[in-house]
Amino acid sequence: MTSIKEILQTPRFSELSLLNKQADLERPLDTIEIFETPDVSYYIQKNALLVTTAMAFRDDTQGLCNLVRSLAEVPSAGLAIKVGRYLTEIDPQVLVVADELNFPILQIPVSHQLGDISHKLLSFLWHDQTEQIFFALEIQQKFVNLMIRGASVDTLVKELSSMIKQSVLLIDPFGEIVSSQMPYSNLDMLKNKKAAFLEKVRECQKAKRRERLLVDTEQGKMLINIFPLSSDRYLPYMLIIFDPDELPYPFSQFAIQQSLTVLTLALYKEQTLLNEKRAERRSFLTYLLNRKTASQDTDWLEYKRHFPNLSSNYYRVVYIEALIQKEQHFYTKELDALTYDYLFLRVEAEYKDIMVFPTEQLNQWIFVIQKKTEILPILEDIHQQLFELFGVYARFGIGDPVNNIDLLHFSYTESKQALEESEDKTAFVSYNKIQGIKRITENVSNEDMHYFCVSILKNLAYPDNEQDKELRKTLMTYLDMQCEITKTAELLFIHRNTVKYRIKKCEELLNTGINDPEFSLQLRVALFLSEPDAN
Repeated sequence: MTSIKEILQTPRFSELSLLNKQADLERPLDTIEIFETPDVSYYIQKNALLVTTAMAFRDDTQGLCNLVRSLAEVPSAGLAIKVGRYLTEIDPQVLVVADELNFPILQIPVSHQLGDISHKLLSFLWHDQTEQIFFALEIQQKFVNLMIRGASVDTLVKELSSMIKQSVLLIDPFGEIVSSQMPYSNLDMLKNKKAAFLEKVRECQKAKRRERLLVDTEQGKMLINIFPLSSDRYLPYMLIIFDPDELPYPFSQFAIQQSLTVLTLALYKEQTLLNEKRAERRSFLTYLLNRKTASQDTDWLEYKRHFPNLSSNYYRVVYIEALIQKEQHFYTKELDALTYDYLFLRVEAEYKDIMVFPTEQLNQWIFVIQKKTEILPILEDIHQQLFELFGVYARFGIGDPVNNIDLLHFSYTESKQALEESEDKTAFVSYNKIQGIKRITENVSNEDMHYFCVSILKNLAYPDNEQDKELRKTLMTYLDMQCEITKTAELLFIHRNTVKYRIKKCEELLNTGINDPEFSLQLRVALFLSEPDAN
């Protein structure tokens, strides 16, 4: 990258002289512009060297000072003034302002034409930029060849770091470092500041914006450049380059852009493979749910080859639904893909006995759990992570376990109904409570079921008078309210003493205390089975 310092060190520009001592000569120089208007700062490109006779400021020292301030703010590379035609000399006050801003002021001899000096400077720059362009194209071709040969994204990141001699990180949509090459500034320098660093990156990721930041490290401030990799995802991958101002010549921002393009293509290739695996799993789920026999048919043997984990005597389905906030509805499909990738890449990696499958519905998936485990803490953690990462509220319906994969459709139906029939739509976990009892009694005759209900509930099993119906209703409500008299009374709109009286009558009729745990369970089952619509 060309700078004022390089220009002044080149013999062909020995006629140019620096007028102020505190000038920053490392300012990047991208182009040359000639001007004679006082408001040029509104129109010029960044990193341009302004060439002028200062005709507009012949009798306006303060105006020239203001111009220097505005050019430094753009920022421009510097100001080159032809002295002698309109200004016999540069007022010291202008140089004081320039020194305060570390802004270079150059003098062009009166014998030189502005057009000639501008042409010479541009020719020098164009030669430099042409070399950078050719180098960038070479970088792109090298990256493409690596990708064609099957190089991973991690390999491309390491190659980029090696070429630019700078440390590089790749952050995935979940805010985690998935590839790091830190030979030039150790990642350990972040130490306890790593969380704050990743949080700043996360802010840029959510806004999908490029950013240039000073971050805190154990050794002080460090400059980084953050580049979002173009993507149709709700949250893009982010490439972090440390100390970008130290890029070796002829490596340029244009070369970095070529690298970003190839990295984006490589990520797209990896995402395509993930999508193919997702489609395969969706097809497999459809097969499992519609497969009614245990025959080892050809399709089953083929699926087993792809899914060797599905071999157990315990299967339990958890149905997952992500509630998308109103302001996120435009990104429904992107959130569906992103959440599935999180479940597939993160949850499966952490919990070896869980497999995730996409359903036919957007933002709905299932877990197939193949080992008896305490599932609630796992779901609580996933619920929290999905909300923090993507702002989606995940709900889970839990079916009963089965001991054979041919019965998986039972657990699937139960898990889905647990969500659909949940009275509390804000609860993030809903358990199947009824379907399991139904399945247990599928092979029990109506006569045996009738006998069981009457033996437990007596006259309350199938009441034929109003008094027994009231007692049955009170008993059901009392059990549903966890045997709390006040809540039962409030729900039935009766006095607490009335509840006490009726429960006492029930105990006298049943000849057993209702609060007995074992008898309480028998009562709940009998009450459910003797409901008119239970069968």
